[in-house]
Amino acid sequence: MRFALTLISILALTGCAYVGDPLPPALKVPTPVTDLSARQVGPDLLITFTIPDKTMEGLDQKTLGGLDLKIGLSPTQPFNPDTWSGAARTVDTTAKEPGKVETKVPAKDWANQEVILGVRIANPKMRVSPWSNFVTLKVVGPLEKPAQLRAVATAAGIELDWTQSNPRPGITWKLFRKASTDAEPVEMAVVKAPKFTDIGASYDTTYQYTVQALEESAISEISEPLGITPVDTFPPLAPLGLSALAGPNAVQLSWERNQETDLAAYRIYRATTGAFTKVAESTTAASYRDAAIKNGQTYRYAITAVDRKGNESPKSTQVEILIP
Repeated sequence: MRFALTLISILALTGCAYVGDPLPPALKVPTPVTDLSARQVGPDLLITFTIPDKTMEGLDQKTLGGLDLKIGLSPTQPFNPDTWSGAARTVDTTAKEPGKVETKVPAKDWANQEVILGVRIANPKMRVSPWSNFVTLKVVGPLEKPAQLRAVATAAGIELDWTQSNPRPGITWKLFRKASTDAEPVEMAVVKAPKFTDIGASYDTTYQYTVQALEESAISEISEPLGITPVDTFPPLAPLGLSALAGPNAVQLSWERNQETDLAAYRIYRATTGAFTKVAESTTAASYRDAAIKNGQTYRYAITAVDRKGNESPKSTQVEILIP
C-alpha cells in the first residue's frame, strides 16, 4: 500500500506541469513608417513612404484599416504632434496593404510656406501606429519645366539654351546628357543662367539633352529631350607668326604650330603678282623650304591649316621677300 501511494505521488508531480496565466491577445499595432519623404516636383509635392509588413509584435501585417497621412503648417511654437495634427489637412491615399506608397499634393495650396508632413497606420481594428518620422518642407511657387531647348554645334562645343516661363531670383538649372553608349542620362552641370556649352562633346556622336529647373528644395519636371549629332564643319584658326628667310637658292618659311587636336596639314601659298597659288601641302611640321624660286624676284607667301575633315582655315598674314 505504501509503495502504491508513493508511485501515485510521483506521477502527480511529473504529469501535471503548471501552465500559468493565459496570455493577452496580440494588439497587432502596426509598425510605424520610418522613411517618409517629400519634395516639390513641378506643380506638386511628391510624398513617398513604405508601409511595413510587420506589426510591433513582429506578426505579419497583410491588410490595413487605414492611413492617416497629414500635411500642415509648421508651427512657430515648439512642435507638438497632437496640436499640429488637429490643424493639419488629411491627404487621401488608396493604399490598402504593405509596400511602397507614392502620392501627390498640389504645391500651389502651400506656396511660400513651410509645412510638416507625417503619417501613421491603422490596423483593421483601427489600432493606430505611432507617428512616422516628420518631414519639414519649404514650399515655393511651382516651377514650370524648361522649354524651347535649343542645341547648336559650334567650334567650341555644343551650345545649349532654353527658356523658363516663370524666371525669378534663385533658380538654377541642372543639365543632363545621354550619349548612345549611356544607359541613362548623365548629370553634366548646374548653371545659374539658361545656357551652357558642352565642350566635351565629340563630332559624329549622337547626344540627347534635357534640363531641369531647381529652386531651394523644389525641382521642375524634366524638359522634353533634344537630340543632336554634331558634324565638324569648323576650320582651324589661321596660323600665326609666319616669317620668311632668304637662303641660297631657297626661301625658308616658319610659323607657330596650331593647337587643334585634329590638325592634318598646312597648305603653302605663293604669289609674285596677282592671286595666291598653292605650291605645296606639308605635314604638321611648322616649316617649309621653297626651292622653286628665281633670283631678283619678289615673292609673297601665306599659309593655311587643314583639319582631318578637310576644313581649311583662312590664310595667315602674308609675308613678302625679295630674292637677291
